[in-house]
Amino acid sequence: MVIKDKVFRKCDHPDCQKEGEYRAPKNRNLDDYYWFCLQHVSEYNKSWDFYKGMSIDEIEAENKLDMTWHEKTWKFGVNLDKLHKQGNLDDPFQIYNDYMKGNNSFFKKHNDTPKLSIKEKEALTLFGLSYPFSKEDLKKKYKVLVKKHHPDLNAGSKEAEEKFKIISASYAILIKKC
Repeated sequence: MVIKDKVFRKCDHPDCQKEGEYRAPKNRNLDDYYWFCLQHVSEYNKSWDFYKGMSIDEIEAENKLDMTWHEKTWKFGVNLDKLHKQGNLDDPFQIYNDYMKGNNSFFKKHNDTPKLSIKEKEALTLFGLSYPFSKEDLKKKYKVLVKKHHPDLNAGSKEAEEKFKIISASYAILIKKC
C-alpha cells in the first residue's frame, strides 16, 4: 500500500488498512509470518497457542528437547568408554579419543599456554618438562626422581629427604595441570 509516497506493508487482518509492522507466526515451525498492526497482533497473540493440536506426550517431549536446544545429550553417569566401543559416541573432533590416549592434542592445539605461577615453573624445571605435558610423562619423571632421592634408598640422608619433599610437593602442583 502507498500513502503519500510511503510504501508500507498492509496489516494482514481482514478489513484493516493500517500498517502491518509486527510479525506473528503462522505455524509452529516459525518459518512463515503474518504482519499485523499493533491492535491486531495483540489480539492474535492472545489466541496463539504453540502447542495447539499436540498431545500431552508430544508437549512434554518438545519441552524436554527445548532444554538442550534440540541437541543430543547423555545422562549423568553414562560410561563414555562403553558408548565409544558401541560406536554411539558422537566425537567429530576426536577429543574423547585424544583424551583417552593421554595426548590431549585438541586442547594443546586450541588453548594458549596458561599463565604459570613461579612454583609451577620451578616444578616444571625440576621435572625437566615444558607445558603442555601429559599425565603419563609427569608420572614417568616422578618415578625416576623418587627412586633417585627417596630417603630409604639414600641411607636416611637429610639432603635426600628434603629433595624428596620438594619433588612430592612439585608433583602435587603439576598433577593438577594435567
